[in-house]
Amino acid sequence: MKFRTETRRRPVEHTVDGITHTINKPQQVRVPVLPADWDSRAIKAASALVLVLTAIAVVWSTVSIGSLLHGGPGYAAAALFDVSWITVLILEWLGRFDPAKQKFARNMGFVLVGVTAGAIAWHGALLDSVALAVVGAAVSVIAKLLWMAIFRHVDKPLSDEDRQWVDAEISKANAKLAVAGVRRRVAVAEVQARAEILAAEQLLNQLDDGANTAEQIVVDEESTPVLASPNTVRRQVEQAPSIAELARQQVTGGASNKDAFEEIMRRIPDAKPESVQATVRREARRQTRYM
Repeated sequence: MKFRTETRRRPVEHTVDGITHTINKPQQVRVPVLPADWDSRAIKAASALVLVLTAIAVVWSTVSIGSLLHGGPGYAAAALFDVSWITVLILEWLGRFDPAKQKFARNMGFVLVGVTAGAIAWHGALLDSVALAVVGAAVSVIAKLLWMAIFRHVDKPLSDEDRQWVDAEISKANAKLAVAGVRRRVAVAEVQARAEILAAEQLLNQLDDGANTAEQIVVDEESTPVLASPNTVRRQVEQAPSIAELARQQVTGGASNKDAFEEIMRRIPDAKPESVQATVRREARRQTRYM
């Protein structure tokens, strides 16, 4: 067995002048060297060769089908044929622990490779070249079969009990993913609901503030405050000089408070009675102070 020397560090206590600290001290350690894994290297080499062959098949089919579709955008459409069955190859590898998924991907791969091979054979037939039709179509099919051979070699067979155990573990992991997804969606929905509720509350507060600002309190010195609507307040503000002037004229002319009130209400029918009464009483007190 072969060995190699590695430098590792281990914690040791080091004391200087009566003060101890833990330091990392280098140490030479001999460790065994594992023998080369030729099986793994062989699989990697085979995969590299099949990958090169797949690239050749992609180029060949793209040129052939693109020419069949009269070039230009046809080459982009031709790339779809190869991309499709190569994508299914990846799905087949990802589904190696699920026989149903792996089988579906494998069968779909055969269908897509068959379509690609058929298009290449069609192009060769249009060119009256049997060799081009057969060999060109065989390139993609051979690449597909070689990938199947590699997957089958790499795939580790499981007993029925082990496969059921693996299925149970996968099911448990999928359940956790599903729960996580549902919780995430619920959390997002709750956040959106809270945001909408806060927005609605803020809007209601703004409307309430606007209403409180628009509503004015008409204060009668001898009565309780009365809330007036914004339209009434605006009308009273416009009529306020007229009411005050009329009240001054009536009181100065010797009219009683009742007569002054009735005269003002006759001239301004839509005036607020409480406001008119307050104005008349205020003018009457002012005239009394001046007398």
